[in-house]
Amino acid sequence: MKNILLASALVLISGSAFGAEIGPAGCGLGHQLMGKDSQVLASTTNGTSGNQTFGISSGTSDCAGTHSSAAIMNYIETNKTALVKEAARGGGETIAGLSKMMGCEDAKAFGSSMKSRYQTIFPTQDAGAAHVTVELRRMMNEEKTLATRCAPIS
Repeated sequence: MKNILLASALVLISGSAFGAEIGPAGCGLGHQLMGKDSQVLASTTNGTSGNQTFGISSGTSDCAGTHSSAAIMNYIETNKTALVKEAARGGGETIAGLSKMMGCEDAKAFGSSMKSRYQTIFPTQDAGAAHVTVELRRMMNEEKTLATRCAPIS
């Protein structure tokens, strides 16, 4: 246990020294130790160590200047009903807020892309926030319109 606490402290002190791309599990100790290729282990580590919230509020653990996947998933889950309706229309206040959280200032382009990928983003009524987040990140990386109008996303 002492080794885990010591490793956690060293990682937190080092801030964003590793600089790897952040995957769906978000920033935090799990991201820094596991990288983007082992999201299940990264998410488990983040969840069991409780360090992601600290990283977001303090700007350490590769959380500086980004909105974590946890915050984005929370936003999606909280606003899911409105988000589903707005995505079908291609715009709205909820999409504008989500767009900004995800680093895209062009909410109109973001909403338009959500409308065109609606079935992929929301394949069922029970699509979870984690699935929606992964699909939105994929959309932002693949859509040429968003690539030129939004900040690069990892």
